[in-house]
Amino acid sequence: MLFLFNETVFDLGDLVSVLQDGTIPLPAAQFETLTTGHLTLLLREALFVDPLMATNKPDRTKHLAALIAYRAPGANAVLGVRPAGATGPDDVGLRFANVPMIILTYLWKRQKDGALDPEVINEEVWHRVTENLHSAY
Repeated sequence: MLFLFNETVFDLGDLVSVLQDGTIPLPAAQFETLTTGHLTLLLREALFVDPLMATNKPDRTKHLAALIAYRAPGANAVLGVRPAGATGPDDVGLRFANVPMIILTYLWKRQKDGALDPEVINEEVWHRVTENLHSAY
């Protein structure tokens, strides 16, 4: 499974394997109790601390992406932005989307070729899927 997290496409493979690899500091039983509200809070906190976490902490980001995909079926992309002057996690904006697989595959290939940049992502995802886009608020 491919998942777009800000500027990076992650190949999550089998979600259960990713979630149960022992890296996430939560017992597997707790995955079932996480709500989208909990995930939104976790994402905002993580992005407030490190807005470039997809690049700086790819393993942690991959696990968060797997949690989102597992607990929010249909979501395969997230855009998280910490604005300048943000004073806390509540200031981090989040958008989730269900992006067609053909677009994620295209982005994955561009990423592998070293040709993926924010402009391409914005054009292919955030400007095109507005009918499937919703705010985390």
